[in-house]
Amino acid sequence: MGILGPLIVAETLAIPTYISYEAFLSFIGLGVNPPTPSWGSMIADGAMSIRSYPNQAIFPALALAITMFAFNFLGDGLRDAFDPRLRGTGK
Repeated sequence: MGILGPLIVAETLAIPTYISYEAFLSFIGLGVNPPTPSWGSMIADGAMSIRSYPNQAIFPALALAITMFAFNFLGDGLRDAFDPRLRGTGK
């Protein structure tokens, strides 16, 4: 398992960055094409009608944030599981 553990942890911690890049590009209109759903495009569409229907922007933004936090917590948990030097230190 030598190098596989750190690679899995590094990629798991990088997934939120990939998600944020895609959401940002979709938010500014450079992401996926309109029939394909994207949180960035959903947030951009909701931002246009934020005064009348705030839930159209708030719920996709919350889903995006929760997903990014989940992958960060997963990466931290995997790092703790794969790094034997941290076991028993309370860190």
